[in-house]
Amino acid sequence: MFDVVVVGAGLSGLQAAYSAQKAGLSVVILEARDRVGGKVWSVPLASKRGTADMGAAWVNDRLQKRVWSFIEQFGLQVVKQRLDGKAVMQTEDGDRIVYPYGITPEFTPAEKKNLEFIRDHIQAASLRPERPSPENDNVTLDQYVRNLGACPKTVQMVNVWSRVMHGLESTEQSAAWFIDYCRRNRGLLSVRADDETGGNHLRISTGAQQIPNGLAHLLGSSNIHLSSPVASIEDHRSHVTITTTTGRTFVGKKCIISLPSTMYRDLNISPPLPAPLQEVANSTLLGHYNKAIVCYDRPWWRDLGYNGFIMSYKGPVIVGRDTSVDENGFYALTCFVNGREGEKWAKLYPHERRRVVLEQLAAMYDVGLDSEVYRPIEFFEQIWKHEPYSKGALAPVTALGHYTKFDSVYGKPVGNLHFVGTEFSTEWKGYMEGALCSGEQGAKGVVEALRRQSPRAVL
Repeated sequence: MFDVVVVGAGLSGLQAAYSAQKAGLSVVILEARDRVGGKVWSVPLASKRGTADMGAAWVNDRLQKRVWSFIEQFGLQVVKQRLDGKAVMQTEDGDRIVYPYGITPEFTPAEKKNLEFIRDHIQAASLRPERPSPENDNVTLDQYVRNLGACPKTVQMVNVWSRVMHGLESTEQSAAWFIDYCRRNRGLLSVRADDETGGNHLRISTGAQQIPNGLAHLLGSSNIHLSSPVASIEDHRSHVTITTTTGRTFVGKKCIISLPSTMYRDLNISPPLPAPLQEVANSTLLGHYNKAIVCYDRPWWRDLGYNGFIMSYKGPVIVGRDTSVDENGFYALTCFVNGREGEKWAKLYPHERRRVVLEQLAAMYDVGLDSEVYRPIEFFEQIWKHEPYSKGALAPVTALGHYTKFDSVYGKPVGNLHFVGTEFSTEWKGYMEGALCSGEQGAKGVVEALRRQSPRAVL
């Protein structure tokens, strides 16, 4: 019998297992995929110039202590997000607005004033320490900003924030959930920032996959069972029995479930989870969160004076960034195709998905058919909704009214079952740092529970 069986080898599960192991507990991890990392996944380029991050990618050295400590421990190198040059905004009609990065796009004076008012209102709300209110949890983010007097362009910008951050429309999440998400991430401006004040500041030169790989090495490969999807979890008073679809059985005093709450229904848990927890978990949404990574021999957009940052009300690409690693000769634009536009894009054939992305890039950079935009050396795409063990990204979003209604049960232990994941993090929710934070806290909860049951059993 193990002290802890961890279901899921994403960052939360790996951190939970590592923290438990450091506390002297025996640990085993069961992972459905043939790799560790979950939504952290780096794919090698055919050109041998590096890797493309299909999932999580960005970190901050000053603001995210857990992920940065692993970067230092594993001796990883980072590259700063490129900010020099002009950004491009595309309106719903396809018109281009070229503007210096870091300021409000050049809308009319009245539109700029309105957008900045809504932005500053949400920023101020996200810096206040109070808990989310049921009133704001029962209204959508879209209706919330309309009630504040948001004009059409501001409503569209808020929807872009929603799409980029969560893969959902602003009509699909509550104002309370959105504001509290920003609160856990040092405010709306920090979530959006690509400089040292925000979560999109640095990337790992050799790919974010190096972090889960490094954690797996610390844990020991013998303690991690890959290609082992869980078929059932039986919670007994004294122990938990977990059976995999491959027919293997693992017994532990405690079980840490490191899966998005949206997927709890797939685990065949007995006895069933309490009805309130089932209701909130069964109603969480994972967004349409997709990436198209377009790789080139050289950064042709820089020659035109651009820094690679694009934003669109039209789509299908909602936001794009320069994700090059210059020292490796790896030049790329990472395009996020999220929300309703991402849902439509995912239904296209692969060659059509590639075509519409290249055509949009050409339109946004105002170049013709002879441009290098149409001559990528590699093209990657990742549709997280197509992943059976993810079903979307990033953090599950609770249904309207559920975030406050089910606060007492959402993410809380049930019997011998403990739940971790970036959705429950008190810091940097939705980021790698948030996953590590939740895993760390989840392991602490297990250690304390075992100590209460049998003080001598925990070192």
